[in-house]
Amino acid sequence: MFLTTNTKLIAITIALSGVVFMMFATPFLTAHPDAFRQSLIRSLFGSMEFFMAIFLLNEYYRVNILIRKEEISKDKIRKIGSDIGKYFKKSAIGMKGIILSGGTATRLFPLTATTSKQLLPVYDKQMIFYPLNTLIKAGIRDILLIVSPENSGQYLNLLGSIFKNYGVNLYFEVQKVPGGLPEAFIFGEGFVGSDNVALILGDNIFEDDISKIISGFKSGAHIFAKKVPDPERFGVVKFDAAGKAEKIVEKPKDWISDYAVTGLYIFDNEVIGASKNLQTSERGELEITDLHRHYLEKGGLKVDVLDGAWLDAGTHDSLLEASQVVKEKNISRDFHPIINEAIEEFNRELKMRTKAVLNMHNLQLREEFVLHKKP
Repeated sequence: MFLTTNTKLIAITIALSGVVFMMFATPFLTAHPDAFRQSLIRSLFGSMEFFMAIFLLNEYYRVNILIRKEEISKDKIRKIGSDIGKYFKKSAIGMKGIILSGGTATRLFPLTATTSKQLLPVYDKQMIFYPLNTLIKAGIRDILLIVSPENSGQYLNLLGSIFKNYGVNLYFEVQKVPGGLPEAFIFGEGFVGSDNVALILGDNIFEDDISKIISGFKSGAHIFAKKVPDPERFGVVKFDAAGKAEKIVEKPKDWISDYAVTGLYIFDNEVIGASKNLQTSERGELEITDLHRHYLEKGGLKVDVLDGAWLDAGTHDSLLEASQVVKEKNISRDFHPIINEAIEEFNRELKMRTKAVLNMHNLQLREEFVLHKKP
């Protein structure tokens, strides 16, 4: 039989009360005509009661300590739960952001042999700042970056505290083995909480300002399409005569449409449960196209066609093209002030640290030179 600590404390208290009662009752219960026997019996009972009382008092204090430890543990658990709730609090606009920046990017070898694709430069800024800009311009201030373990330190060096003074909260999740885009919603379930979520691929750059669409999103799913010359490389969407999406296929072998689905997806909170219910494809991954179909079949999928440039910087040629288009269209000049100011502050601090290190190095060299010059 297993008793809780509180039940044990009650039982010990009752037993201790019984021992005290016995101490008072013993003189009456042990009355005997023979004075010697009476004294012997009372001494025996008194000793037993005394040691029993000491034992019970010791147990009483021991169990009390256990109860206090349990209460402290419960308080800690409650505090941790409260802290987690504060850590991943509900977004003010009801929307959080996720940027996928994992993967090996083998098509860009050897450029990505030593760093992440999303940390490569696109004209005058690292690639990762472009999807960050898309989310921040839409008012999103809580963003989860999913990165590979090999490059996680580089992301922290660049982004770990860059927005600390600007109200943007960045969180990092390490993904050891990519398992498909919908996995981001499963990884990020605790982060997303009860909010809606915008997922953007870390190598996607958009000329169009999509901020109002993201900030005004309420329910269902909203994705974006762009006419491309090589639709077989992408998931594509087929529109009906009224311009409404009627079919989505991942990398079709036969031509059905030349409108590729871009790497920006907006979903309501149902996406987490839907992602968990997906079946892996022949590639052994969860497919984002299956999520789109899920919403399409429910009549909750909206597709907008982009007018401006959409850059998927996944090859050497597209990376070069991305830099050229960004420069020609001044895309990097139209960043949200938060990003521009944060980068400027980061650059100032980096230059100051570099100068401090150089000054210390030069001072050490001068001291060594003086020491060597002494006779």
